[in-house]
Amino acid sequence: MAQILELLTINIAVESLDRTIPKYEGIGLAHVAPVPMPEPPAEITDVSFPMPKGGAVSLIEATGPTSPVARFLEKKGQGVYSIAVRVDDLRGAMKEWGELGLRWVLDEPAVLEDAPAVGHRVERLLMNWVKPSSMDGVMLEVFEFQGVVSAHG
Repeated sequence: MAQILELLTINIAVESLDRTIPKYEGIGLAHVAPVPMPEPPAEITDVSFPMPKGGAVSLIEATGPTSPVARFLEKKGQGVYSIAVRVDDLRGAMKEWGELGLRWVLDEPAVLEDAPAVGHRVERLLMNWVKPSSMDGVMLEVFEFQGVVSAHG
């Protein structure tokens, strides 16, 4: 059975990182360097604020009008976009959770080589998304780390 290993981040869709970052800094949070991911499927710039006891809050800004985050902002406005978790076996989770009625965005995981992932640098990253319509309105981002994993920030 696939296991969730950790909460990685809660992603907050924002219209402007420049306007929003100072608010999070103002409440005492420090962020890692912005991570631009302009290519599909992400099409965002991510600024993560690690939490003292694990996990993070990530502000995400669309890099262009075709970004899923741009469409989210247009439809719903700023706010919680998704919750990201790390699992031990993404393909296993896709099969098992699919049997529970959860629907996945992709039929097969997206694969990124040498990828950033909320405070980590991962040799190989598998990722997929549970559709919000099958998770009571919450989009769940699901990641599996493979190979060498190092701290990144």
